Amino acid sequence: MNYFVFVVCGAKEHIETLNFSLKFIRHFSNYPVLVVTDKKRNEIPVEHDQIIDIVTPAEYDHHQASIYLKTGLHKFLNMKDGSLYCYLDSDIVAINSEINTIFDYFRPPVIFAKDHCPFNEFSPHAMQCACLADTLRRNKEYSAVDEFFQQNFFIKIQENNTDKIKLDQQFELLKEKNIKHIFPALVYFIKRHLLPLKQIKLGEFYFNKRDGFWYNSSHEIIHFDWSYAVKRMEKNGVYYNKKNKIWKNSLGEDIMPQVPHCRHLGEYIAEKYKIKIPDNWRHWNGGVFLFNAAGVKFMNYWHEITLKEFENPATKTRDQGTLAVTAWVYNLQETVTLPEKFNFITEYDNPGIMYTAEKGFTQDGYKTTFLPCFLHIYHQWGRTGWSIWDYVSALEKTILKLKN
Repeated sequence: MNYFVFVVCGAKEHIETLNFSLKFIRHFSNYPVLVVTDKKRNEIPVEHDQIIDIVTPAEYDHHQASIYLKTGLHKFLNMKDGSLYCYLDSDIVAINSEINTIFDYFRPPVIFAKDHCPFNEFSPHAMQCACLADTLRRNKEYSAVDEFFQQNFFIKIQENNTDKIKLDQQFELLKEKNIKHIFPALVYFIKRHLLPLKQIKLGEFYFNKRDGFWYNSSHEIIHFDWSYAVKRMEKNGVYYNKKNKIWKNSLGEDIMPQVPHCRHLGEYIAEKYKIKIPDNWRHWNGGVFLFNAAGVKFMNYWHEITLKEFENPATKTRDQGTLAVTAWVYNLQETVTLPEKFNFITEYDNPGIMYTAEKGFTQDGYKTTFLPCFLHIYHQWGRTGWSIWDYVSALEKTILKLKN
């Protein structure tokens, strides 16, 4: 028999998430759905009729107890009757009956889907290092730069690309090193930087020194002066490095936006487990996976080292770092993984991920389309106005209508 299995434990918000997801999978699944939990910990009831109640160690917090149940499923489910289990995080939403085909993809001993980022980008989320907070701090500093330009310049510029192109062409001519353009360039430099003029002309356009904008003959703003904007920004303690084309803060740190990443997890695993995991390895995501009796040894190793890491102040309470270790210990790091449609990780901050009724789902801004059957909404749960959540919300109404 095939089973879908959820694990939940503790806080109201997590159980509400699961209760929401259960409505979807009960509608689309051809197979029984189990929920493994510790009832005494739960702030509200799980709204389901097939619940396996497991007493978790009292010394664990709710988060640790959930991981204890998840990685220990081989201890709490029947591993002797030939059943095949598909574990799902509570924030996994089934959206069509294609979910039932996931069992056809099982390859012993276990099969997972890949995560959406390389190993070094997961590292700061798994280690108690300062890398995540430090990167987010610098990204926030850059956001102030972006907001400054948006509010003071970009929002005021008319969408007149033709005039902007003509103006840029004028500047390119002034940069040419030939006799024909040296004199006009010299005149422009003197007017722009030496003479106390309020306005200067360049062809059919003029520059207002006071506000730093370029205007066309219709008095529409078509461009702004970069150096003028940079000087204004520098008054706020942020500086532009013209040579490297990067923004720096008052400490000289590069604050250009970047995805948090580090090597601390890889270094820790290399030291403790004697395994060298490449920075660019696409580790497995623990949100969806299949296992049966053939995977008991794998699951048990994952379970045991995960529980040991609870005591380690260097690592955060998670199960994905130990999952990576287990995959490499069992030499499964290059094995086949589940197709992405079974674990479509929907990043709110990725503008390429979206849904429209006309085109469906996409991961790359509709360069291509995508047909998932499970949505992994790991953040921004319930975010109205986000195309992914609005789709889920509309689907919920359809399911409830059909049920009634």
